Amino acid sequence: MNALVYHSADKESWQKMPMPVIQYSTDAVVKMKKAVIYETDIPVMNGNALSLTDGRIVGHEGVGVIEEVGKAVSNFKKGDHVLIFSTTSCGVCANCAQGLYSLCEKGGKMLGNVIDGTQAEYVRIPYADGSLFPISADADEGVLVKLMLHLNTLAKKKVV
Repeated sequence: MNALVYHSADKESWQKMPMPVIQYSTDAVVKMKKAVIYETDIPVMNGNALSLTDGRIVGHEGVGVIEEVGKAVSNFKKGDHVLIFSTTSCGVCANCAQGLYSLCEKGGKMLGNVIDGTQAEYVRIPYADGSLFPISADADEGVLVKLMLHLNTLAKKKVV
């Protein structure tokens, strides 16, 4: 599959990468339809994320269709249309229970940072039940990615 891969500050390339696979029973693999480039991606790609290593696929958010789910995923099935946000959350730790999903003890801001992200043809999503959001199959993907950008802007301004 093709993916945007980070190598070092200001050095990334489109290249062939292995297809993601289910690693844990709570994972899903999503075929990406649209991905978002947001201002938070720029510092990451400029080398300002210490956890980002050479060979990591970048990207945090997007829209896609589930290709495969792990055995413990109960809210989604193959073919479901989903929204992917930058935060992965287990849904059960103390922080998730308080609604602090970005501080999830098992997940958090992982995509395109400590695990491969969404700027690829396919992406593995950990804790799929707590990390993906269902959308209708006929949803306007362009509107959804614009909405994600808008929500990120509002969150940055602490409006939401």
